[in-house]
Amino acid sequence: MNRKMPVLFIGHGSPMNAIEDNQASRSWTALGKDITDNYGKPKAIVVVSAHWATKGTYVRVADKNPQIYDMYGFPQPLYDIKYEPPGEPGLAKRVLTMLDGIAVGTTDWGIDHGVWTELMYMYPDADIPVVIISTDITSGPEILVKIGKRLQSLRDEQILVMASGNVVHNLRDISFDTPQGFPWANAFDESICDAIVNKQYDVPIHYTQLEGAHKAVPMPDHYYPLLAAIGAVTDEDTVSVWNDYRELGSLSMTSYRWDSKQ
Repeated sequence: MNRKMPVLFIGHGSPMNAIEDNQASRSWTALGKDITDNYGKPKAIVVVSAHWATKGTYVRVADKNPQIYDMYGFPQPLYDIKYEPPGEPGLAKRVLTMLDGIAVGTTDWGIDHGVWTELMYMYPDADIPVVIISTDITSGPEILVKIGKRLQSLRDEQILVMASGNVVHNLRDISFDTPQGFPWANAFDESICDAIVNKQYDVPIHYTQLEGAHKAVPMPDHYYPLLAAIGAVTDEDTVSVWNDYRELGSLSMTSYRWDSKQ
């Protein structure tokens, strides 16, 4: 198959999605199967991770990705999960060249739960090399878009470009008694969604101008990966929305997929 690989932004949500049979986990299983059926198995995955929040942008250059359990106080079965796909140092060095002037290489970090939670459902054999890029929380939105643009050509090489985060991510306001979203969370998420569906990408890039942005995005770590995904798309790509829901009051699961017509 020679189709240009899609671009994904995945709302990963609660770590519990890794051990629960729910809408999110089922959708990730279906997503992996659909990509393989329509595009072939990815040769590699390059992912921008919300949970690797840094000052400056880093690319992990290593042949292994040790699993990081960067969540606390959850049931033991979550910590019993083993998912350690290989790295790909050669590809990581290419990514560094593509991101010249933006990123530097490191052997720090590993594969965090914001990435392995989805990938363990999408590609359970953990045999696809993964190159991880950090999210620079000190940069402006335009840097993340630029990162995505520079990664865009990887899609022609059977490489999946992916970003993991949440459009709305306010842990301080989470309510375990609220199964859906608060009105302000719904409104912000829907504004972003409407803009993306209509390819009005200036709206998510300049998200701080939207009402409720200060509550929906109190820190940019989980939002910024969306902008890297947006940067990696082309004008010809079609966009689809999935897991379009909010939970726990202040957490959005809304996810996006851009597919090439080629």
